[in-house]
Amino acid sequence: MNKACVFYTDHYVNQIVTQFLAKSQSLTFQSIENYQDNNQCIFTSYGILRGTGDIFKKSKNYIYIDHGYFNASARKFSGNKITVVSALSGYFRLIHNDFYFRANYQNSDPTRFNKLNIDLKDLNQKGEIIILSEPSEHILKFLNMPNWTQETLNKLKSLTDRKVIVHNKFSDIPLKSLMKKAFAFVSCQSTAGFMSISEGTPAYFTHPSFGDSSNIDNIEDRKLNHNLLFTAANSQWRLSEFFTDEFKAYFSNINL
Repeated sequence: MNKACVFYTDHYVNQIVTQFLAKSQSLTFQSIENYQDNNQCIFTSYGILRGTGDIFKKSKNYIYIDHGYFNASARKFSGNKITVVSALSGYFRLIHNDFYFRANYQNSDPTRFNKLNIDLKDLNQKGEIIILSEPSEHILKFLNMPNWTQETLNKLKSLTDRKVIVHNKFSDIPLKSLMKKAFAFVSCQSTAGFMSISEGTPAYFTHPSFGDSSNIDNIEDRKLNHNLLFTAANSQWRLSEFFTDEFKAYFSNINL
C-alpha cells in the first residue's frame, strides 16, 4: 500500500496543519518545492493555493486537507477579499481523492456529531427564498467553472418560481439572517450547506462529490439530510486529535 507523503507551502496555516499530521502519523514532511511525481507516494497537503492545487489536479492518489464542515477555525473575510484565520482550534477535514465530500463514505454514526452540541432544527415551514451560495474566485478557477453562478441561476429558474438571492462570503447580509426565511440553500460545495441543514433548511449541492443525495433537481422536494451531517462529522478532526488512536484508525482507512 502506498504511503502518504506530506508537503508544506510557505503559508503558516498550511505549515502548522501539515506538520501536525506528519508528526502524528510518522510521515515524511517536505517543502512543496521538492515535490516530484511519484506513483509510490500519496500526495498530502492543505488547501489549493501556492502550488498545491496544480499537483492535486494531476494526482490520481492524494489526501486533501481543509477547514472542517462544522466548528471550523475562526475566519474573517475582509472587504479586500483576504481571509484571515485567527486561530487553529477548530476542525479540519481530511479526504481521500476528493476535495469536498466522499460520497462513498458510509460512516453515518451520529456519535461524533452529537459531541458538537449542534441543535438540529425542524424543517423551516416559513421558507420563501432560495439562497444561491456563490463559490470564491479561487474555487471557480480551480474547478474551471467561471459561469457557475449564472448557469445555476438559470437552472433554478427552470425548476422553481421562488426568489433566488445570490450570497457569498463577502456579502453584507450575514448568511444566518437569510436562513430565517430560506426555503432552500444551493451551492456547488460550500460547507455552509451543512449549517443550513442543521438550521432546518434543505441544502442542495451541484458538485458530484455529494452524489445524488442532494440533487438540485429535487429543489421542491424538501428533506433534511441529517445522515450527510453525521458522515461529515466523522471526516473532520481537531489538530489535538491527530495524535489519538481514533484518528490513526481513520487516517489508516481513508486511503484504502
